[in-house]
Amino acid sequence: MAINENNALKATHICYLAGTGGGKTTAVKLMGLVGKCVAIFDLYGDYKYDGRKAGPFNGLGGRPVYHYSNRNSFAQAFISAWSSGLAFAVAYRPEFPKNISAEKLKRAKQAELHWFASLVWEASDGNRQLDVIIEELAKLSDTIGKDDSIVGELATGGRKYGIALHTIFQRSQEVPKTIWSNSPRKVLGSQESQADAKRISIELDAELSDVYQLSKMNSKYEDERLHYIVKSKGGIGNIEPVVIHLKSGKSEKLTFEDLRAT
Repeated sequence: MAINENNALKATHICYLAGTGGGKTTAVKLMGLVGKCVAIFDLYGDYKYDGRKAGPFNGLGGRPVYHYSNRNSFAQAFISAWSSGLAFAVAYRPEFPKNISAEKLKRAKQAELHWFASLVWEASDGNRQLDVIIEELAKLSDTIGKDDSIVGELATGGRKYGIALHTIFQRSQEVPKTIWSNSPRKVLGSQESQADAKRISIELDAELSDVYQLSKMNSKYEDERLHYIVKSKGGIGNIEPVVIHLKSGKSEKLTFEDLRAT
């Protein structure tokens, strides 16, 4: 079970949101916000690692990520890695029958997510940070209100047990408010519509023109670099632009004057 409760720990949860192709997973991999001990719920294999290849997009920013497709093998690997005290990145990518209906498939994916979340919750320790990454959370949520599942527990109670929850999705209004409101840090990429841009500009206290600008720049320079607006901590404001250079994989902080002049 979770041990060493520490109420002095600050919340470090992060939400990453952007439209399709807007650079959500790129930000997770390359922005330097993920710690040394990492467990990933990776339904789509976004963090696959090939030891024969080099580059920042391989694995987790070039870090090896070891994938497991069933509960037993993942649990053994995660517990062994976590117990070692060393840095690690392990991912759970469960497999499902090919002929399963859409509704049954969603329920099956949810069951695997909740099992994964329960495992990391039981392992959490207020004396150590464990980064937990969940891709495309909105597709596995049944509510946009209060999340009473174990994933919601990670968001509300994980802080004092050393959990840094990273959730990735396309639109803020599609995920439970429990997740959004308990994540003081936010990473915003390109938006797909004016309505989404207006909504997120209010939620992040960002200028609407700046949200439009980063989307415009990402479309223009999509093969060279991706721009983001990052909220670094809770409260109103506390935002700054960041750019990731895709060839090198390096991230760089900008000023809003830099973003507007790009």
